[in-house]
Amino acid sequence: MTEPSTLAAVQARVDRIASTMLWCVEILVAMVHLAQRGGSGVGVAVDVALLGWAVFGWRRGHWRPPRELAVVGAYLLCTAWLVDGPEFTAVASPMLAVAGTAVVSFGMSRSARWSLPATIAVMVAWAVGASFVPGVERPWTIFSLDFLLVEWAAAAALRLLVARAASLTDDAFAELATARIDTEVAEARNHAEMEQWATLHDTAASTLAMLGQGAVIAPDQLSAQVRRDLRAVEHSAGLLSSSDLADQLREQARWITTPVRFVGRAPDAVDADVRRAVVAAAGEALTNVDRHARAQRATVELGEGLVRVRDDGVGFDPDDATLLDGRFGVRHSIRRRLALVGATVEIHSAPDAGTTVEIRWARDAVVAARGDVDHVRGLLRGLGYGLVLLAVLVTGLQGHNAFSAAHPVAQAAIVVVAIVAALLALVEIRVGLPGAVWWVTAVVLVALGPMQELLLDVGDLATSRNWAVAALGWQIAALSVTRSSRRGFALLGALWVSGTVVALAASGTWAAVSSLLYTVVSVVVVQAVAIGFGDFLRHAVARTERINAEITDLRIRTELADALREDQRQRYGRLSTGLVPLLNQLIENPDTAIDPRIRASCLLESVRLRRLFGAESTSDPFLDDLAPAVAAAEARGVAVSLHVLGRIPHLDPLERTRVLTVPIILLTGARTRAKLVVTAGPSLTVSITCDCDERVRRAAEAVAPAGSVVCADSLVWATAALS
Repeated sequence: MTEPSTLAAVQARVDRIASTMLWCVEILVAMVHLAQRGGSGVGVAVDVALLGWAVFGWRRGHWRPPRELAVVGAYLLCTAWLVDGPEFTAVASPMLAVAGTAVVSFGMSRSARWSLPATIAVMVAWAVGASFVPGVERPWTIFSLDFLLVEWAAAAALRLLVARAASLTDDAFAELATARIDTEVAEARNHAEMEQWATLHDTAASTLAMLGQGAVIAPDQLSAQVRRDLRAVEHSAGLLSSSDLADQLREQARWITTPVRFVGRAPDAVDADVRRAVVAAAGEALTNVDRHARAQRATVELGEGLVRVRDDGVGFDPDDATLLDGRFGVRHSIRRRLALVGATVEIHSAPDAGTTVEIRWARDAVVAARGDVDHVRGLLRGLGYGLVLLAVLVTGLQGHNAFSAAHPVAQAAIVVVAIVAALLALVEIRVGLPGAVWWVTAVVLVALGPMQELLLDVGDLATSRNWAVAALGWQIAALSVTRSSRRGFALLGALWVSGTVVALAASGTWAAVSSLLYTVVSVVVVQAVAIGFGDFLRHAVARTERINAEITDLRIRTELADALREDQRQRYGRLSTGLVPLLNQLIENPDTAIDPRIRASCLLESVRLRRLFGAESTSDPFLDDLAPAVAAAEARGVAVSLHVLGRIPHLDPLERTRVLTVPIILLTGARTRAKLVVTAGPSLTVSITCDCDERVRRAAEAVAPAGSVVCADSLVWATAALS
């Protein structure tokens, strides 16, 4: 299953937010300015044109930043027709609202390479437009003109943080896809090999069982049949060796048409995850040779912690990024996968000089712990730290304007409380605040805005001395980074609504309220965006946590499949010490099949084969406890057969001891044969039939419930049940 690109989805969503935000602000500003101005003239025509353009763009939904830049620039160049005098240079204005929103929209939706020149173009257009207003001698001193750069920087930083988080999420999805493939391949390979082992060894086991039970087969026929069984066993054993790095690289080379030569020797032991990453990277390099190099030969050089793929093809220019990424490079997902296991890849090439891909890893390299979640959490904290810094800077830079107003001591106290609130937001981001402390801080911030306005004279409400409502939104944004965005939006709305109500009640004039509204529009936009982008990052953290949990589960399954496969190899190694010599002896001397000792060996090996590669081989704590006694009995030459009916439930150690004590006692005293049947029904039951002496039988009876051990001549039948 292919996951959608998180980065592409986030970018599309950011574009929708940026476009909707700019068009809505343009509609609001045009309507408020028309209501404030009234009358007719060029200014009214400009407002109507802006309103019409914004409605058209909002309804059509086609976001084209260069086109919007042209519209905003034209609007700002018309400043002389939008104002009645130079007073706009000292207060918030409709031009500030449009310019600030445009700058934030461009910074959100486009890279800094485009949005920074666009921001400068907006500033220049406004300054040029203002220079035509009579009485404006220094247009670069317009109120908050320089703050447009701060707004752009905040929006651009937010864009980088969210894009990085989305990229990390995409990387996690790529790793998840790789882990799924690894798991499916490992489990499918294990399943296929188990089926082949079961089929092949069932053939050998049948031959040995027939001989062990006394069947008479013509020597020529027996020799041919055993020879066939030996070839099958050796072929199946060869399948298990494919976990070797060199064998897997040779398997990769089989799928390309360019001749491949192998030199050197692969290390004896390579971590399974390291091996998979190296094989994937080398396979990609070999595929690139086949597709692009036009080479006569490729060479794979193996060494300690090294795989080097060389070709004698056309080569390429390493400085050409297009070729490196699109044709001859090792894909990003492969590079990332190598990095996760502590491996590196270097690509060396030159035109007409072939290409070399060199993969290296430390001898003791193991899979690194996944850090995507920590990285995304770090981005979320980085957003919070940036907002705290911005809150302190804005409070310090704008708060001092009120020191020359009425009640300077109280104004200074508000500045200090606002900075303390920003520091508490820092504590919230790093370690978290108690809920009560968080709410008290939030309520104080909402109350500080109207409180600061009440300390001002009415004539100062429309000036830069009215700083708190605009500045305190940054503290709220920082305080809300680790919390729900709904809570942050509610607090931000409460701050601005209370500030607007107090300004209206104190001044009673539309001019003061409209000035505050322009400030709201120009500043609250970026504050709300910062709160909203925190949601993106928190969502990325949660999503990456889920992905990593699934990756961990898949890795466990892959490691289990590899462990079972390695267990098969070890079992075959132990088994072959008796099986292969026995088969060779029957091939060379088929007449010995009538020897009682050979028949006993045949019977023993057939039982081992059936049990070893049958369904009972699945690892289980219950069977693991039983395994040492079975192995010890077989080492004495006892033919042990084990059958498991049903799925064994999970048992604690005490329960396993209770049900296995009697069977283990009897296994330790079995002479020539033993049959165990484990039945997993409503109650787990283990029955054993074996031949043993009187001493062992009495030991079993001593610990078994009455009537659970039955004797007939030298045979003993015992059952142990767990209710």
